[in-house]
Amino acid sequence: FTLAEVLITLGIIGVVAAMTMPTLIQNYRNTVLHNQFKKGYSNLSKAFLMLKEELGTSDIRTNYATWDAANKVYPNSQELYNAFYKIIGTRQKVGHYKIYNYTKDEFWTSNCGTGCPQPLYLLEDGSSINMFLNSSSIYFDVDTNGPYKGPNRYGFDVFTFEVGSNDAIVPKKMTRLYTDEELENETWPMLSGVPCSIKSSQQANGIGCSYYALNDINPDDNTKTYWKNLPW
Repeated sequence: FTLAEVLITLGIIGVVAAMTMPTLIQNYRNTVLHNQFKKGYSNLSKAFLMLKEELGTSDIRTNYATWDAANKVYPNSQELYNAFYKIIGTRQKVGHYKIYNYTKDEFWTSNCGTGCPQPLYLLEDGSSINMFLNSSSIYFDVDTNGPYKGPNRYGFDVFTFEVGSNDAIVPKKMTRLYTDEELENETWPMLSGVPCSIKSSQQANGIGCSYYALNDINPDDNTKTYWKNLPW
């Protein structure tokens, strides 16, 4: 081979590499996030089974998420929190940090109030989690790689689960996609329909992505997979 031929060949290889490298990197990132999600979901499910055994009940929602309207409290909530965080193995509280929604608009930030659903407690493996009670239901927010690794986005590495009527961990799922006009008449437009779609402009977009992530179904096109089509 002449020097010119070698240089031309190297040039062609460089162009092809430049074209394919971003796709390879993105596919790798998606695979890592998928594996972290499966691990986080598995850890939460196991911890919840241990929690039921620890508390000696098969109906956690009734015993620990029943609202006392007269005193405006969940009477047994502290016992529930203490038992869960002991079982899951929290290391420390990390506080509020910035999390983005599914379409990368800002969602919760470090200055939001105590009612923000955020994965506030750091675990041994670097992930973080938070359990909170609302509307007589028990919810979990999980950041599968924790606050110190990106992308810190709902539907990517941050997911919401709840305790279902069967007293088991259930992934949140979008119930309906609202238009901007329809949202104007909603009491809680940010959360209406539990959004998870590239078509949604809602601030809480991504809250309803856990079901699609678990079943690897794209919320906007069920002929595509979830993890290979994340809207980076």
